[in-house]
Amino acid sequence: MKQLIIFSSLVATLLFAQPKDAIEFQLNHVSGIVLNKIDQSPLIDIKVAIMSGNNTEKHSTYTDDSGHFSINSVGFVWKPKIRYKSREFLTQFKPINMVDLDSSNNIVFKQLLSPIPEELRIPNLSQNSVNTRAETFLIPGNVFYYLSILNDKYLTERIIIKSRRALDSDNGLIVIKVNDAFYDPIRCYVPQMGRYENLASIIDDYFPSPIFEASGLPLFIPEDLLYPSVIFGKVLDVNSHKPVVGAEVRIVGITNSRMSDIEGRYAFQVDNAGTYELVISPPFGYKTIYSGISEIVVKSPKGGWYLSNHYLDQ
Repeated sequence: MKQLIIFSSLVATLLFAQPKDAIEFQLNHVSGIVLNKIDQSPLIDIKVAIMSGNNTEKHSTYTDDSGHFSINSVGFVWKPKIRYKSREFLTQFKPINMVDLDSSNNIVFKQLLSPIPEELRIPNLSQNSVNTRAETFLIPGNVFYYLSILNDKYLTERIIIKSRRALDSDNGLIVIKVNDAFYDPIRCYVPQMGRYENLASIIDDYFPSPIFEASGLPLFIPEDLLYPSVIFGKVLDVNSHKPVVGAEVRIVGITNSRMSDIEGRYAFQVDNAGTYELVISPPFGYKTIYSGISEIVVKSPKGGWYLSNHYLDQ
């Protein structure tokens, strides 16, 4: 009987313990941070993949704006290793050894990546056609969304375009300059057919190799990350086209009205889809509305950007 108990205990040990020299073992949570080897700055959009010994990709993710990454519930992997890959930095592989795991089969990495030497970089792919194509989707007076990632969560910023220009960048692609600030086109989303589509995905065909797919970002901005729809515009003098100050602008059925400012501007945030009728009450010295869209069809309570200028006659 005692021999049976000893044998059972041995079997249990073999079944539930992971030998330290195992070539296939279980990984639970793999996380860490990726930094630039030169200045220790965090690297964003680095693809981090868990690979098996035959170079099969098992799981992958991308570093966020703070350079961090996290992969949960990896499972059993044969001869596992981690790969760091980017267009601008040298690809790195690092084996994952069982002796480095904690008691819960977790492991944390701190990886430094070296920039690709100048002579090995992809030649400058920027062409006038690429720059011009990018600029056509960034219309002054319109908006675009810029996507950020923080703690594995997407964040968006809605930016009103006053000026824009697509410029060549050091990495051989392009950079977008809007209102004197610079933006990565892989994070820019522009209006397309009632949605906001990734700018890099639209202009991918202009590059020898795709750049959007490797980003891991969504093709369209999720609706819950869009800002509420806005109806806006200016009230102008029909003859001089100068702004009219103090015109009352209201939407039928909505209590609060707006007064046009020193530049003739007004704006409403609307929370529901539907048809909105604008009514303009001229200030002293003006009499009639000369032209302008009086009805706005709002198709979605989020993401809309509806321009309606109005002209007054003295």
